[in-house]
Amino acid sequence: MRRHKLTLVLAVVLAVLTFTAAVAPVYASTLNQKQQKKQKIEQDIKQQQGNLKQQRSRKSELESEMNQLDHRLQELQSELARINREIAATERKIARVEAELAEAEAALAEKETLFKRRLRNIYERGYVSYLDVLLGASSFSDFLTRFNNLKIIADNDQRLVDEVRAERDRVEAMKEELEQEKSRLDGMRRQILNNEAELERTVASRNQVKEELQEEITRSEEAIRKMKLKEEKLEKEIQALIRRSASNRGAGGGGGGGGAVVRGSGRFCWPCQGGRITSGYGNRVHPKTGIYPDFHRGIDISPADTIFAADSGKVIWAQWKGSYGNCIIIDHGNGFTTLYAHLSAIYVGLGQSVSRGQHIGIAGSTGGTSTGVHLHFEVRVNGEPTNPMSYL
Repeated sequence: MRRHKLTLVLAVVLAVLTFTAAVAPVYASTLNQKQQKKQKIEQDIKQQQGNLKQQRSRKSELESEMNQLDHRLQELQSELARINREIAATERKIARVEAELAEAEAALAEKETLFKRRLRNIYERGYVSYLDVLLGASSFSDFLTRFNNLKIIADNDQRLVDEVRAERDRVEAMKEELEQEKSRLDGMRRQILNNEAELERTVASRNQVKEELQEEITRSEEAIRKMKLKEEKLEKEIQALIRRSASNRGAGGGGGGGGAVVRGSGRFCWPCQGGRITSGYGNRVHPKTGIYPDFHRGIDISPADTIFAADSGKVIWAQWKGSYGNCIIIDHGNGFTTLYAHLSAIYVGLGQSVSRGQHIGIAGSTGGTSTGVHLHFEVRVNGEPTNPMSYL
């Protein structure tokens, strides 16, 4: 009877081992497929983020150019307002000059009338020579008087002719100056209006480009959002497969830590020697792509060297992990896992049990998103990233 029971136990153990051996390759194959899919999505996200950065840079340059165009348009409008004021002032001046011109023309007409009348009188009465007038004097005193009167008449005649000519020249000069001023102002107004129209066409064109660019940015952001949702879903599936695989190894007696389920204390210690938080949990500007918002699933600690297990548990990942680089994931039980990324060295193996504060690796700068030697540390609850500062 005892031998029969022993045989039965051995058969059960053998069946479990056989099942574990059979299932393990299936888990490994599925896990590899999902990891490859996740890495492909990470590459697509990185490429799309690069495109988004370029689009936002182009938008920023376009907005800067449009600001300059708006500034230039305001300058032109101010200049046009100034020209309009100058034109209004010139038109008032023109009105005054036209009134003066009318008065000058009236005076000119009067002088011409007097001059013509003088000529007509000379013609009608015949030419009276200075000598006839002088010889007709009755005395020397009369002679001097007649001589002086003749001189006054001659001077007045000459002055009248000079005034007529000067008035005519002044009127013609005023007309020419007035026409030049009107022509200059009209030309300035036309040029400003042409420049303003050209600028408005340019602004309209840039606005259309900006709208099209914003549509591209919106599409890129939406594509990144959808890819990140796929990435998060795959990550949860990967974590579930890893935990299931580790559990099967534990049930089968495999792994460095034996079959016992290791559970942590629920109290996490600082995961590295020294250092301070250089990038917190949550939305941030991505240090490489410059994209905002970029959701940071953990905290970055630097400077960092020796890496410690934050709590007791079982290692469920100890190898390269895409953009995380060399990575360790420890399952602490009760749905808690911690992740240590960008390591330069890994000192634990898959399935190994570790204790709180145990030396598990060395900080580094591996992985596509690392910008320098540091530790990226995550705390996950049932596969969901949460703020590590709530547990440290």
